[in-house]
Order: sequence, then structure tokens, then C-alpha cells
Amino acid sequence: MNIPPNTISAIPSAYVCPVTRQLLYETDSGFVRSDGFQYPHVNGWNGVRIPDFLQSNELGEPGKKSIDMYNQSASVGMYRNFLSWLFETFAEDETNFRSGLLKKTKVKPGDRVLIIGCGLGDDVPPLLQIMDNQGEVYAQDLSAEMVMAASLFVLPSHSDSAINFSISNASRLPFADKFFDAAFHFGGINLFDDVQLAIHEMERVVKSGGRVVFGDEGVAPWLRNAEYGRIAINNNSLWRSEAPINLLPEKAIDVELTWVLGNCFYLISFEVSGTGPYMNMDVSHKSPRGGTMRTRYLETLDKS
Repeated sequence: MNIPPNTISAIPSAYVCPVTRQLLYETDSGFVRSDGFQYPHVNGWNGVRIPDFLQSNELGEPGKKSIDMYNQSASVGMYRNFLSWLFETFAEDETNFRSGLLKKTKVKPGDRVLIIGCGLGDDVPPLLQIMDNQGEVYAQDLSAEMVMAASLFVLPSHSDSAINFSISNASRLPFADKFFDAAFHFGGINLFDDVQLAIHEMERVVKSGGRVVFGDEGVAPWLRNAEYGRIAINNNSLWRSEAPINLLPEKAIDVELTWVLGNCFYLISFEVSGTGPYMNMDVSHKSPRGGTMRTRYLETLDKS
């Protein structure tokens, strides 16, 4: 193995190349692959190094629109105003609401958890509290502006916690397979370039037995044609989005679909499984036709 020169440590980092999934090594200026390709550091709060894995040419139109929306100096204030409006509108305490969603990950002290689309970092403190400040939190976002703001918000009061921020594409996560005990995302997946790929990336980086929890705007189906739903959708066209339950990985188990915040946001969670749902296809039918589920299915193939 060729270790790049000028590395801080010969030990590979927790990050991998989001394109090739090669091991990365840390240098003073960034993370580098064995072939010399480098992902640079940017400085967050108090000079904390934040790796930037985003390559602008990899983004589709939705991703470019998100960058335009959230990567401006005014974006932080606008986003905070939106969140204040949102939780006042639905009469929810923001901290309690976020804690409730995060508990659906079923994380415990000592776990390693990924927050995707961390925004201003509001999910990090309640997650640390749930984990009793024992474990590792990785938080990423597409927008460098948001990640910088998150580091300024979170790190001053949690400098003794294991918190790692990164700038990256949720459809190309810079982490190895089965690296996390859980992955969490709330608010933003409707605008991702490839929603299905992002969901599958969450599954890829979570260990078998861990949970993936994600959600975003989407008025519940029974409200879409009611005046309540029409008013919501008229206010924000994203609330027309449907819960992408059909895009879950084939092996997802213990799947839950609920709606929150006045039934205007969907929330999906599932357990990552190496084998998928169980069904014994070889139990014989006690009937004149006989056979099993498997043999009956094979018969239909033979006849086609």
C-alpha cells in the first residue's frame, strides 16, 4: 500500500472516497487517496478541520438549486426564520420534536450516528443527550454555508464531544459500508438529486440491525383534496410530495410510515437487514393441488 507523503497519520481516516470508496489519509490540507487525489479541509469553529468532499460537477439540477438556495451568506438567517415559522405554525416545541424523531433511531450510548442534511446543526445537541454524550456523531450537508453555521452553533458548547462535520453529497456518502449504527435525516430529501440512491446510501452505511429514519414535506394522502391540504400545498409546493415508501431497499424490515407536524410531513423508518423479510416458501399446501409457494411460482414461470 502506498501511503501518501506528508500524512498526519499512517492510519486510514474514518472517511473514504465517495466515488471509489478507497481509503483516505489525512494531511495538513485535506484528505488524500493513495493516488494523490485530495479533498480539502475548510476551517470551522476555532479552526476545526471540516473535509469538503463535494465536487460541483456531480450535482444535477435539484442539487444545484439547493446549493443556490442554501449556500449564500443570507441563507442561515432565512432558514432559521423558516424553522421558527414552521414550529410556531404547528405549535410544536422544536427541541422536543427533534428529540422525539431522533429516538426513533433507537440509538444508545456509545453508538456511531450519521445526520444527513444537518442544516444548522439543531439535531446534534438532542442526539448527544439521547446518547448521554457517549459515542460519535457525524453530520454532513451539501451546503458549506450550513455546515459552517452548524459548527459555530454546536461546537462551542460541545467541544468535548466526538462530533465530525463534513460537506458532501447525500447520494455519495464518504463513508465505508456498515460504518454507522443509525442514520437520520429530516427535511430536504425531496430536493435531492436522486432520492432512491440517497435512501440506499443511508442503508449502505448502516450496520445490519441498525435503523434509518428520514422524512420531509408531504401532506398525508387523506388530506390532499381537503381544504386543509390545499392551503398547505398552496403555501409550499413541496408539501405536494408523496412519501417515497416505494423506494426503500428490498431488504428493509420493520418499516414504519407516519406523518408529523400537522400531518404535513412524512416520516419513514426501517431496520437495515442483511437477509430481508423472512418467509418460508417451502411449506407444503394441504390441498388437492398441493405444492409449495415456491413450486407454484416456478410452475407459472414454466408456463410463460
